[in-house]
Amino acid sequence: MKQKRSLGARISGFFRDIKEHPDALVSALFSTILMGAGQARNKQYKKAAIFFGVLVLFVAIEFLTGGYLYYAAEIANNPVGEDGVFYFFRDYGGLFTKGLWGIFTLGAVVTGQMYRGERAETFHPRIPWITADNSVTMMVSGLIAIVIMAFFVAIWVVNIRDAYKNRKLINSGFEFKQGKAYLQELYDDSLPIILLVPIVVLIAFFTVIPVLFSFLLAFTNYTYRVILPDRLIKWVGFANFKQVVSDPAWFSIFGSVLLWTVIFAIMASVTCYALGFVNALAIESKSVKMKKVWRTILIIPWAIPGMVSLMVFKNAFALDGLVNKILETTNSATGMANFLHTIGLAGTATTPIEWLSSAQNGTLARVVIVIVNLWLGAPYFMMLITGTLTTIPNDLYEAASIDGATGFKKFTKITLPLVLRGTAPAIIMTFTHNFNNFGAIYYLTGGGPALQYDSVPTSMRVMGGAPGQTDILISWIYKLSFNKNAQLYNIASVYSILIFVTVALFSVVNLSRNKAVWEEQ
Repeated sequence: MKQKRSLGARISGFFRDIKEHPDALVSALFSTILMGAGQARNKQYKKAAIFFGVLVLFVAIEFLTGGYLYYAAEIANNPVGEDGVFYFFRDYGGLFTKGLWGIFTLGAVVTGQMYRGERAETFHPRIPWITADNSVTMMVSGLIAIVIMAFFVAIWVVNIRDAYKNRKLINSGFEFKQGKAYLQELYDDSLPIILLVPIVVLIAFFTVIPVLFSFLLAFTNYTYRVILPDRLIKWVGFANFKQVVSDPAWFSIFGSVLLWTVIFAIMASVTCYALGFVNALAIESKSVKMKKVWRTILIIPWAIPGMVSLMVFKNAFALDGLVNKILETTNSATGMANFLHTIGLAGTATTPIEWLSSAQNGTLARVVIVIVNLWLGAPYFMMLITGTLTTIPNDLYEAASIDGATGFKKFTKITLPLVLRGTAPAIIMTFTHNFNNFGAIYYLTGGGPALQYDSVPTSMRVMGGAPGQTDILISWIYKLSFNKNAQLYNIASVYSILIFVTVALFSVVNLSRNKAVWEEQ
C-alpha cells in the first residue's frame, strides 16, 4: 500500500524535480507569462491555441462588459468633480474589475448624491455611472466575478502544469500523436473533466455563491435600517460576532435557544429511533400475523407529506381543536389540566388547555412537538431497522439458545449491538436533520408561544426578532431575517455560521469515529 508523503516531503520533491528538469521549467515559465506559450514551445500548437483562446475569452469578457470605449468622451463632458471623487472601475470597469471594486467597497454613490456633475438616480437606463449603487447587487456581482476568476486561475494552473509535464515527456523521448489521432487522444483523456465541468459550474453558481453571500452578510451592517435608496451597506468586520457574544442579553437568549435546539434534536432522534425499533421488533416477531398489512399501516404516516401532517396536528391541538373536544366530551379536561400542571408541564390548570399558545405553557408546547415528531420520524426508522434485522444470521440466535440465553440477553447482546452498528450513521444524520428541523417548528407552533415580556431583553424589543419558546436556531434565524419588525440579516448570518460550525463538527467527529462508515468489506 502506497504511503502518503508529508507536505515537507512533497515540497522537497517538487524543488528536486525542477532542479533535474530545467528545460521543462522554461516551458512552464512561458505558460506562466502567457497561456499556451509553453505548449507552443513544446510544439503542441492545437493545445496552445485552446489555452490561448481561454485567455482571449477572459480579456474579451472584461473589455466587452466594461465602458472602456466611452471613457475618453465621457470624461471630457463629465470630468472629476471639485471634490476630486472619481471611481474609474465603478464607472467603466468590466465584469471582473467592477465586480471586485463593488465587493470590496459595497458602493460609494447613493440616490440624490451629486457625482461628476450629475445627480445620481435609483436607475438610469442609458448612463450606468449615474445609477446609484446597490450594495447587495454589488456583493453578488463581486462573488460571481470571483468564482469565474477562480475557474480561470484553475485553468491557468493546469496550463502551467501541462507545459511542464509534457516537456519532461518530450525530453525523455516520448512522441505525441499528431493530427486527428492527437485530438482523439486528448478528447479521451479529458472526457471525465468535460463531463464534470457542467456539474462543477452549476454547484458554483447555485450553491457556492449563495453560501458565500450568506457568510459575508455576517460581516456587514445589513439590516432593514440600511436598505433604503439613500443608504449603503458597510463592512463592519467582527462587530456582529462581538455583539451576539459580548452582549449579555443576546448571549443569554442565544444560549437558551441553543440548549433547546440540542435537547429537541436529541429527543426527536432518540424517541423516533426507539419507537421505530419497537415497531420493527413487533413486525418481525414470529407471533405476529399479516406482517405486510401491519407494515403498510405503520408506514402510512411517512407517506403523508410532513407539512400536511403538521398542519393537521396544529389544528388538533388548537384551543377549540380535536384534542380539547375529546377531553371535554369524556369529562376529563379538568383532570388532564390538573395533571399537566402538577407534573410541571403547564403553568396553569385552566381549561380548555392551551397546548401551543399560552406563554405559561412553553414546556407543554415543547413536549407536544417531540410527541408529534414521532408520527413523522418513527416509520423511517421502523423500515430501516426492519431491513437491518433481516441481515442478522439466525445462527447467532441458535447458538445463544443452546448456551441458555434468555430473550432479553439475545436482544441486549446480539440484536441491539448489531442494529446500532448498522444504523449508527443514520442516527447521526437524523440528529443533524433535527438540529435544523425547520418544518417541525414552523408549521406546528410557528416558534410560539411567545416569551414572557419581562424575559425579552430591551435591545431585542427595540430591534425585533425575539424567539418564541419553541423556536430552535434555524426557525429563529428565519424570524430574524424575514420578520418585518426585525430583518436583521447580519445577525441571522452570524447564527447561521455558528449552526454550520456546530453541525459540521458534530457530524465529522462522530462519523469519523464510527467504524460502520469507514471499515471496508
